[in-house]
Amino acid sequence: MGEQKTIVYANTIDWNFHGLTQRPHHIMKGLAEKGYKVYFINATQRSDIIRERVSDNFEVYHNWEVFLKRVPECDVYFSSWANRFVDLDKIKAKAVVYDSLDCFPDWEPNELKMINKSDVVLAASEPLLELRSTQHDNVHICKNACFYEHGQKDYEIPSDLKQFKDTGKPIILFSGALSGTWCDIEMVEKIAKKYTLVVVGKPWNINEMPKGVHYLGAKTHEELQAYYAHCDVNILPFKRGQIADYSSPIKLFEAMAHGKLSVATDIPEAVSYSDAILVSKSHKEFLENIEKAIVLSKEEALKDKIKQVAKENTWQHRIDLIDSLIQEQFNKTGE
Repeated sequence: MGEQKTIVYANTIDWNFHGLTQRPHHIMKGLAEKGYKVYFINATQRSDIIRERVSDNFEVYHNWEVFLKRVPECDVYFSSWANRFVDLDKIKAKAVVYDSLDCFPDWEPNELKMINKSDVVLAASEPLLELRSTQHDNVHICKNACFYEHGQKDYEIPSDLKQFKDTGKPIILFSGALSGTWCDIEMVEKIAKKYTLVVVGKPWNINEMPKGVHYLGAKTHEELQAYYAHCDVNILPFKRGQIADYSSPIKLFEAMAHGKLSVATDIPEAVSYSDAILVSKSHKEFLENIEKAIVLSKEEALKDKIKQVAKENTWQHRIDLIDSLIQEQFNKTGE
């Protein structure tokens, strides 16, 4: 990489976010391992602790103003939240990378502000690529991904899952944010009425869990792998609409690493992976596909096929792509 480049990810999420590890964490950790000096500034601001050193190439700051005094300039400012365009008035960056992950109606006024300040735009899904390509001339597809190696390990049955495993009935898994905004709660209740439906993650914008769901709470990224390993079918019961249609759900890729078949509504991202996802256009078809997936889940050849899809969609692939796009940008500017 030549001289070490600094990269700043700021004011969007915390490094230790309730033990949850998401796309920004995977990417920043990977770029640090690739040789960048990463500064991760937490969204939660503190004055009792300013800085933590995670590794030689990775520092977490808890105070943005103090960080700016210490590091007023950086090589790359990397953001995955359009509302952070305001940071670019405070820090001097040689290159700005905007990682566009969603298309929330409430954030649209700030999307163009961030895009206009960016040198490179990443799009997490094909619909986002199409949209952002009308707004910027340097847009690249960079979908979510998985760690293929997670599916190569053996996992003990988690203690809170064991009671369901012991019944011998198939386990249907939903992981992540079960939200009244983008999930079809009516369909979730229909699934829970017919099958053992286990939910792990954090509820979002719902007052109570849907009827019949077995809610096992939030899990760390490491803990979550055992639930994928011991479920029979992974589900994405999303409502069609702007939020879901532009998304690239990480849970799809993580289930693939374990060779697990997913059943999803017909969002564009699900349609892209016909080898690993059964796509459904109605409640009836969704329930039929779960039944079909339970049978198919016993086929070793299909598991291997799904794992092959996972192997082609790892975080290392994404990090290599981001690194090459950053290098390309600096080659253009002669930095």
